[in-house]
Amino acid sequence: MPMSSVVRGVVALVALLSMSGCSVTVGRTPSRPNIDLAQQASSLGLVLEPEVQDQFSVVINAPETVHVKEWRGTLEDGFRAGFASAFPMGAAETDLKVQLAEAELTYAPTAVGRHGVVSAIEAQIRYKARLMDARGQVLKRSTGTVSSKRSATSGREVSGVTVSAVESLYEQLSRDFFTEAPPAPVAAPTP
Repeated sequence: MPMSSVVRGVVALVALLSMSGCSVTVGRTPSRPNIDLAQQASSLGLVLEPEVQDQFSVVINAPETVHVKEWRGTLEDGFRAGFASAFPMGAAETDLKVQLAEAELTYAPTAVGRHGVVSAIEAQIRYKARLMDARGQVLKRSTGTVSSKRSATSGREVSGVTVSAVESLYEQLSRDFFTEAPPAPVAAPTP
Protein backbone atom coordinates (compact mmCIF):
# COMPACT_ATOMS: atom_id res chain seq x y z
CA MET A 1 0.00 0.00 0.00
CA PRO A 2 1.42 3.41 -0.87
CA MET A 3 2.54 5.42 2.12
CA SER A 4 0.41 8.41 1.02
CA SER A 5 -2.76 6.30 1.45
CA VAL A 6 -1.72 5.33 4.96
CA VAL A 7 -0.95 8.95 5.83
CA ARG A 8 -4.33 10.11 4.48
CA GLY A 9 -6.08 7.42 6.52
CA VAL A 10 -4.21 8.43 9.65
CA VAL A 11 -5.04 12.12 9.11
CA ALA A 12 -8.71 11.24 8.63
CA LEU A 13 -8.88 9.22 11.81
CA VAL A 14 -7.02 11.88 13.79
CA ALA A 15 -9.62 14.44 12.75
CA LEU A 16 -12.56 12.16 13.49
CA LEU A 17 -11.20 10.85 16.77
CA SER A 18 -10.25 14.32 17.89
CA MET A 19 -13.85 15.38 17.35
CA SER A 20 -15.07 12.53 19.51
CA GLY A 21 -12.18 12.97 21.97
CA CYS A 22 -11.56 9.26 22.53
CA SER A 23 -10.15 6.06 21.19
CA VAL A 24 -12.37 3.84 19.10
CA THR A 25 -12.70 0.07 19.34
CA VAL A 26 -13.93 -1.85 16.33
CA GLY A 27 -14.99 -5.27 17.54
CA ARG A 28 -16.76 -8.32 16.16
CA THR A 29 -19.87 -6.95 14.56
CA PRO A 30 -22.44 -8.79 12.44
CA SER A 31 -22.83 -7.79 8.82
CA ARG A 32 -25.41 -8.54 6.17
CA PRO A 33 -23.86 -8.78 2.71
CA ASN A 34 -26.46 -8.37 -0.04
CA ILE A 35 -25.92 -11.62 -1.94
CA ASP A 36 -28.57 -13.46 -3.97
CA LEU A 37 -27.32 -16.74 -5.39
CA ALA A 38 -29.26 -19.81 -6.46
CA GLN A 39 -29.17 -22.78 -4.09
CA GLN A 40 -25.97 -24.79 -4.63
CA ALA A 41 -25.28 -28.49 -4.07
CA SER A 42 -21.59 -27.87 -3.29
CA SER A 43 -20.58 -27.01 0.26
CA LEU A 44 -18.53 -23.87 0.86
CA GLY A 45 -16.01 -22.97 3.54
CA LEU A 46 -13.73 -20.07 4.43
CA VAL A 47 -9.98 -20.27 5.00
CA LEU A 48 -8.28 -17.27 6.60
CA GLU A 49 -4.54 -17.31 6.10
CA PRO A 50 -2.29 -16.42 9.07
CA GLU A 51 -1.47 -13.06 7.42
CA VAL A 52 -5.03 -11.95 8.20
CA GLN A 53 -4.50 -10.50 11.67
CA ASP A 54 -7.14 -10.90 14.35
CA GLN A 55 -6.30 -7.93 16.57
CA PHE A 56 -4.33 -4.80 15.83
CA SER A 57 -4.26 -1.17 16.88
CA VAL A 58 -3.51 1.99 15.01
CA VAL A 59 -2.12 4.77 17.19
CA ILE A 60 -3.34 7.93 15.53
CA ASN A 61 -2.14 10.70 17.79
CA ALA A 62 -1.64 9.59 21.39
CA PRO A 63 -3.97 8.89 23.07
CA GLU A 64 -6.33 8.53 20.05
CA THR A 65 -6.18 4.95 18.83
CA VAL A 66 -8.33 2.63 16.77
CA HIS A 67 -8.34 -0.85 18.30
CA VAL A 68 -9.51 -3.60 15.96
CA LYS A 69 -10.49 -6.76 17.80
CA GLU A 70 -11.81 -10.07 16.48
CA TRP A 71 -11.26 -9.05 12.86
CA ARG A 72 -11.11 -12.70 11.79
CA GLY A 73 -14.43 -13.34 13.58
CA THR A 74 -16.00 -10.36 11.81
CA LEU A 75 -14.83 -11.77 8.47
CA GLU A 76 -16.11 -15.26 9.34
CA ASP A 77 -19.51 -13.92 10.43
CA GLY A 78 -19.86 -11.86 7.25
CA PHE A 79 -18.97 -14.87 5.13
CA ARG A 80 -21.66 -17.03 6.76
CA ALA A 81 -24.25 -14.24 6.59
CA GLY A 82 -23.57 -13.72 2.89
CA PHE A 83 -23.25 -17.28 1.59
CA ALA A 84 -25.18 -19.58 3.98
CA SER A 85 -28.48 -19.11 2.12
CA ALA A 86 -26.95 -20.58 -1.06
CA PHE A 87 -24.33 -23.09 0.15
CA PRO A 88 -24.33 -25.87 2.75
CA MET A 89 -21.79 -24.91 5.41
CA GLY A 90 -20.31 -26.37 8.55
CA ALA A 91 -18.83 -29.55 7.10
CA ALA A 92 -15.26 -30.33 8.15
CA GLU A 93 -14.30 -30.85 4.51
CA THR A 94 -16.04 -28.68 1.95
CA ASP A 95 -16.32 -29.02 -1.82
CA LEU A 96 -15.24 -25.40 -2.32
CA LYS A 97 -13.25 -22.97 -0.19
CA VAL A 98 -12.82 -19.22 -0.30
CA GLN A 99 -9.28 -18.51 0.83
CA LEU A 100 -8.54 -15.00 2.08
CA ALA A 101 -4.79 -14.54 1.80
CA GLU A 102 -5.07 -10.85 2.65
CA ALA A 103 -7.82 -8.70 4.19
CA GLU A 104 -6.14 -5.48 5.30
CA LEU A 105 -8.40 -2.89 6.89
CA THR A 106 -7.59 0.80 6.33
CA TYR A 107 -9.43 4.10 6.25
CA ALA A 108 -9.41 6.88 3.64
CA PRO A 109 -10.84 10.41 3.60
CA THR A 110 -14.03 11.02 1.62
CA ALA A 111 -14.63 14.66 2.52
CA VAL A 112 -12.22 17.45 3.27
CA GLY A 113 -13.52 20.69 4.73
CA ARG A 114 -12.00 24.10 5.21
CA HIS A 115 -8.29 24.34 5.81
CA GLY A 116 -7.81 20.74 4.62
CA VAL A 117 -9.45 19.19 7.68
CA VAL A 118 -10.84 15.73 6.94
CA SER A 119 -14.50 15.58 7.88
CA ALA A 120 -15.42 12.05 6.74
CA ILE A 121 -13.70 8.72 6.13
CA GLU A 122 -14.57 5.40 4.58
CA ALA A 123 -13.34 1.96 5.54
CA GLN A 124 -11.43 0.03 2.90
CA ILE A 125 -10.34 -3.59 2.69
CA ARG A 126 -7.45 -4.50 0.42
CA TYR A 127 -7.89 -8.20 -0.30
CA LYS A 128 -6.49 -11.21 -2.13
CA ALA A 129 -8.89 -14.14 -2.42
CA ARG A 130 -9.00 -17.48 -4.18
CA LEU A 131 -11.79 -19.95 -4.86
CA MET A 132 -10.37 -23.45 -4.43
CA ASP A 133 -11.73 -26.95 -4.87
CA ALA A 134 -11.53 -29.71 -2.24
CA ARG A 135 -8.05 -30.72 -3.46
CA GLY A 136 -6.74 -27.17 -3.04
CA GLN A 137 -6.56 -26.29 -6.72
CA VAL A 138 -7.27 -22.64 -7.49
CA LEU A 139 -10.37 -22.22 -9.64
CA LYS A 140 -10.67 -18.41 -9.61
CA ARG A 141 -8.83 -15.42 -8.14
CA SER A 142 -9.97 -11.99 -7.04
CA THR A 143 -7.88 -9.06 -5.81
CA GLY A 144 -8.62 -5.43 -5.17
CA THR A 145 -9.74 -2.87 -2.65
CA VAL A 146 -13.37 -2.50 -1.65
CA SER A 147 -14.87 0.41 0.25
CA SER A 148 -17.69 0.92 2.71
CA LYS A 149 -21.00 2.05 1.25
CA ARG A 150 -21.06 5.16 3.41
CA SER A 151 -18.66 7.37 5.32
CA ALA A 152 -18.11 8.01 9.01
CA THR A 153 -18.27 11.57 10.27
CA SER A 154 -17.59 10.75 13.92
CA GLY A 155 -15.63 8.18 15.90
CA ARG A 156 -18.80 6.33 16.91
CA GLU A 157 -19.56 5.59 13.24
CA VAL A 158 -16.21 3.87 12.53
CA SER A 159 -17.54 0.39 13.44
CA GLY A 160 -20.51 0.80 11.10
CA VAL A 161 -18.42 1.76 8.09
CA THR A 162 -15.99 -1.06 8.86
CA VAL A 163 -18.81 -3.62 8.73
CA SER A 164 -20.07 -2.01 5.54
CA ALA A 165 -16.66 -2.67 3.95
CA VAL A 166 -16.93 -6.35 4.98
CA GLU A 167 -20.29 -6.49 3.21
CA SER A 168 -18.72 -4.94 0.10
CA LEU A 169 -15.93 -7.53 0.21
CA TYR A 170 -18.26 -10.53 0.13
CA GLU A 171 -20.59 -8.95 -2.44
CA GLN A 172 -17.55 -8.50 -4.71
CA LEU A 173 -16.37 -12.08 -4.14
CA SER A 174 -19.88 -13.34 -4.92
CA ARG A 175 -19.76 -11.56 -8.28
CA ASP A 176 -16.19 -12.66 -9.04
CA PHE A 177 -16.57 -16.30 -8.01
CA PHE A 178 -20.20 -17.29 -8.54
CA THR A 179 -21.68 -15.08 -11.25
CA GLU A 180 -21.24 -16.28 -14.78
CA ALA A 181 -20.24 -13.72 -17.36
CA PRO A 182 -22.99 -13.07 -19.88
CA PRO A 183 -22.44 -14.79 -23.21
CA ALA A 184 -20.81 -12.71 -25.92
CA PRO A 185 -23.28 -11.30 -28.45
CA VAL A 186 -23.57 -13.26 -31.64
CA ALA A 187 -23.06 -11.19 -34.77
CA ALA A 188 -25.92 -11.21 -37.21
CA PRO A 189 -25.11 -12.89 -40.52
CA THR A 190 -24.41 -10.48 -43.36
CA PRO A 191 -26.74 -10.76 -46.30
